[in-house]
Amino acid sequence: NDTVATEEISVGDNDTLSAIVAKSCDADLLVLLSDIDGLYTGDPHKEKNVELIREVSEITPEIISLAGGKGSELGTGGMATKIHAAQICSDGGIDMIIANGKNPALLYDILDGQSVGTRFLGKKV
Repeated sequence: NDTVATEEISVGDNDTLSAIVAKSCDADLLVLLSDIDGLYTGDPHKEKNVELIREVSEITPEIISLAGGKGSELGTGGMATKIHAAQICSDGGIDMIIANGKNPALLYDILDGQSVGTRFLGKKV
C-alpha cells in the first residue's frame, strides 16, 4: 500500500522501491499488481478503442508517453511510476509484468508462463 505522507521518503513510491529491491536481489521477474490490466495504447478509462500492449522490448519515448498522469486516487504515481520501475528492471536484466490485482489467481497463470498483462523484457546483459 502506498503511504499517506511521502515527503520524507526518498524513493517516492512502491513501484520504484520494488524495482530497486528486485534489482538488488538479482530477481528473474517483478510483478506489479494494479487496478488495470497493463499498459494500453491509450487511456482505457477515457478512450474506447485502445489495446493492451502484451510485450515491451524497449522503453522508448513513445512507451513513456503512454503512461499519462497520476492514475487512480488510490496510488501515488499511476502508470508513470510503473514505467519508471520497468526501466530500472530492464536496465538490470529483469523482466517485469504489470497485471490486474483484482484477480490474484492470475499469479498462477504468470508462473505457468501464460501471457498476462504487459511484460517488459529485461535487457540481456
